[in-house]
Amino acid sequence: MRADLPIPSSQEEATRARILDAAFSCAGGIGLVRTTMSDVAREARLSRQTVYRYFASKHDLLMALVIREEEVLMTQVRAAIHPHRELRPAVEAAFRTILRAMRAHPLLDRVMATEPHELLPYLTVEANPVREMGIRMMEEVFSTRMSGVSPVLAHRAAEISSRLVTSYAIMPPDDDPDVVAGQLAELVCNGLGKK
Repeated sequence: MRADLPIPSSQEEATRARILDAAFSCAGGIGLVRTTMSDVAREARLSRQTVYRYFASKHDLLMALVIREEEVLMTQVRAAIHPHRELRPAVEAAFRTILRAMRAHPLLDRVMATEPHELLPYLTVEANPVREMGIRMMEEVFSTRMSGVSPVLAHRAAEISSRLVTSYAIMPPDDDPDVVAGQLAELVCNGLGKK
């Protein structure tokens, strides 16, 4: 199990995590297209039937893997924004953490370089759970650090922030993540009338 993941509390959670770890390993080794449920079962040292009991299809398995990676990232973002009481530093810390994590992610760069068409649907068209998680995270930042902005505008700012970060994850800029994070935070906070 990867060191940055929480330790599962039940046998079912442990088996699920084991399958996801195996899928992560297979995707990193042979790619998303070539990874089969049999490969994942072999890597996890489980039967194919067990893998299918937890995930009905490869699509379901990969979506669960993307969501798990997003949950790990959201935990890192919460830790990064926690010390910041003011809106702008908190937004900048959120963007910086996400941009750095995306650049350092052991699977994202490889898959985006070799088979982006396989991963893009999970980050765009089918990304509702991922996008919603990002929106909730940014709404949390906005709701706890600003006043006088309508909930509708705060939601829209959270949605825009989530979409911006997804875009930068898919096509990272050449600029340093710290520079980009500062610029994005300035744009978002200025748009809300908050400095």
